[in-house]
Amino acid sequence: MRKPRAVLACFTLLALAPLSARAQAPAFQFAFGSAGTGAGQFQFPHGLAVAPDGSIYIGDTANGRIQRFDAAGAFVSQWATSLPGGAAIDANGDLVVIDANFDRVLRYTPAGAFIGSFGGSGSANGRFAFPLDIGVDGSGFIYVADWLNHRIQKFSPAGAFLLAWGSQGSGTGQFEEPSSLAFGSDGSVYVTDLLLDRVQRFTADGVFVSTFGSTGSAPGQLSSPTGIVVDGNGFVIVMDAGNGRVQAFREDGSFVLAFGSAGPGPGQFNNPSALDVDPQGRLLVLDKDNSRVQVFANLATPAQRRTWGALKSRFR
Repeated sequence: MRKPRAVLACFTLLALAPLSARAQAPAFQFAFGSAGTGAGQFQFPHGLAVAPDGSIYIGDTANGRIQRFDAAGAFVSQWATSLPGGAAIDANGDLVVIDANFDRVLRYTPAGAFIGSFGGSGSANGRFAFPLDIGVDGSGFIYVADWLNHRIQKFSPAGAFLLAWGSQGSGTGQFEEPSSLAFGSDGSVYVTDLLLDRVQRFTADGVFVSTFGSTGSAPGQLSSPTGIVVDGNGFVIVMDAGNGRVQAFREDGSFVLAFGSAGPGPGQFNNPSALDVDPQGRLLVLDKDNSRVQVFANLATPAQRRTWGALKSRFR
C-alpha cells in the first residue's frame, strides 16, 4: 500500500534532521604537572588559558611565573611574573593575566615578551583590590572579577575602562567575592559568587538577567565555586570546588550533570581553581592543590542519526 504524502514528508524530515548534542560525564584522558619548582611543576597554580592553537598557559602562582605547554601537556617555555592569577587570550592572541600582587593586568606575547599593563590598587574605576579572574568576550572586550571590590569591571581591548557593576551584598546583582567569569553564546556574562554559592548571569553591559545555584551538595547546588566556562555546546561548566566536583548547567541555569569527587586520583580534585575548553572541545581543569592539570573529553557526543530502515519500521 502506498504511504500517504504527509507520512512520507514527515519521514524525510526525520531522516534529514540535524544531529543534536546530549551531555554525558566526560571521560578522563590524561593529566600533567606535579608539585615543585622545576619546569612543568606547579605550586598553588591559579590561572589557566588555552589559545586557539591549543597552547596551554598556567599561572604558576607561588612560583611567580607563567608556564606554557603544548596541547599534549608537554612543557614549552616559562617566564617570571609577579603572583599570577586568572588568565585569558585577548583578541590579538596575546596573553592577559592578573597580577594579584600589584592589582593590575599584565599583557604578554605568546613567547612571553612583556607588552604593557593597566590597573593599580584602589576602588576607583579602572583600579582593583585583589582581582582574581579575567576574561575576553567574542568582541575583544576585557572583563575583570575585582574580588575585594565585589564588582566586575569592563575594559576596551586596549585596556581603557568602560564600566563597572556590582557591590558587596547578597541581593540581585551584588557579590560576595566574585571569583570567576565566562561568556555565553549570546554574549551573556556568567559570574561565580564565591561566598554566596551561586552563579549570576548579566548582559554584556552589566544588566542582571538571572541566577542559579544555592549552598549545598545536592545536584545543582554549589560550595565555593571557583571557576566557570561555557563550552561550544552551550553548557555552562562550573568548578564546584568545595564539593570537589564539576557541574554542568544549561545556559538558563537548569542542571545537567555532575562528575568528580575530592581526592588525588584521576578525575578527583583538591581545591581546583580554574577551567577552560580547548579547540578540540576538551575540558581542562586546573587542580590546584594536586599541582596538576587534568584533561577530559568533550561533555557532549552527537546523538545517533536515525537510519532510513529504522524510520521505515515506525510507519509499517
